Amino acid sequence: MSASESKPLTIRTAQEDDLPALFALCREALVLDTFSPQLLAEKLFRNPRPNEFCWDVYLAEDASRVVGLMQSVVRPAAGKAWLGLFAVAAASRRRGIGTELLRQAQKAWSGEITEVEVLAIPGNYFAPGLDPRYTEALCFVERAGWKRFKDCVNLTADLSARFDTSAEQRRLRAAGIDVRRARPDDAGLLDVFFSEHFGPDWRFEAELALRNDPPALHLALRDERLIAFSAHSAQNREWGFFGPMGTAPEARGSGFGRVLLWLCLNDLRDAGHRTAVIPWVGPIAFYQQWAGCRVERVFWRYRLERTASSTG
Repeated sequence: MSASESKPLTIRTAQEDDLPALFALCREALVLDTFSPQLLAEKLFRNPRPNEFCWDVYLAEDASRVVGLMQSVVRPAAGKAWLGLFAVAAASRRRGIGTELLRQAQKAWSGEITEVEVLAIPGNYFAPGLDPRYTEALCFVERAGWKRFKDCVNLTADLSARFDTSAEQRRLRAAGIDVRRARPDDAGLLDVFFSEHFGPDWRFEAELALRNDPPALHLALRDERLIAFSAHSAQNREWGFFGPMGTAPEARGSGFGRVLLWLCLNDLRDAGHRTAVIPWVGPIAFYQQWAGCRVERVFWRYRLERTASSTG
């Protein structure tokens, strides 16, 4: 055993000052992803809803060298938690470092937490699930008791050409539907719409998009009532992130979903992106038909069901 391996492993809470070391670790470990230090800081340290979520990042040090990290996010009122980003340096794997980090994270999951999902943190996620090509990570969560329950995909849209919305917007206007960019004073419309459809998590993401300058949120209205929306750049801006997008059930099939999509993709193109990421997709056919999107990545979603007050 080497001298470094004989020293005890240290687990502690990470601080933003640790970002350079954490970035070096993630860049080495997360070989399927490209990201900047700024985006990693957003994922690890920017809790967008501190009144609802508790965020912690733990790191493992071996001889003062960061060899592992694990993020824990807890939503106490919902009885739910998330295993966020986690990584162990390749040369330090199979030494129980991930297990030690997990034991630390589990301390925050005691009490009334009955479900822990992997990665898909509402409002600020790096990925909607686990890319199965990270095979060692997949084996780690399965050994720890997580069960795969669903798959989802990320699509890529080519932004080399603009989408022409003019004819479609004229058609919709003649049918009494106004499609326009959101304004800060639309908050009341958004509150009513999301209270009826899609819920508070999408309302929050729409708010993040609304805070952009100009707002990265487009609306469809009939008789001054919001019936559909599309957003982009609420998070992961450097990837050209699209979404969420939704239409009230009674308004579906009118053709304005594609117009809202095109307006957002044009915004991303104008911002300098040559491709857009459409994450966590359900209706693949819709995006392929109207924007020529292709499946770029597949993610497996994992969930751990726990007994309330469990500590393990």
